[in-house]
Amino acid sequence: MKTLNLDDLDRVGIHSLKSSRAVTRLLRACEVSSLHYRVVDIADVRNKAQLLERLAETLRFPDYFGHNWDALHDVLCDKTWFGDDGVVLHLKHTASFEIAIDDWLTLREILEEAIAYWRSSGLPFWVFIDLKPLPALPSTTAAI
Repeated sequence: MKTLNLDDLDRVGIHSLKSSRAVTRLLRACEVSSLHYRVVDIADVRNKAQLLERLAETLRFPDYFGHNWDALHDVLCDKTWFGDDGVVLHLKHTASFEIAIDDWLTLREILEEAIAYWRSSGLPFWVFIDLKPLPALPSTTAAI
């Protein structure tokens, strides 16, 4: 099984995980790259407020997190939360995730902006999504 190279800043982005084998590969790659693996199970999330709350709880956002899209962007681009080594964010169970398409697109846009911010700082920020990819924006995503 080919090892993922999570140190390649040219490939950071939002990627779909197609199988449990892909998740196993991802975990091994995180160990090799010494990146922080953070997983958020969103199976029972049904709206924007629940999504923001789940992210805040699971990822242990700072107390000042404002539970809105701007606050999500701010905390994802905050070195206090992010750390010095890079992050792999895994959104689990997105196949049953049923929020409004506009919220999906906003989430995707915020994640892509955070990815670009950390890439420009020389740190990898990867996002992996189980099964159901976020709706596409003009940029492309790859499946693992």
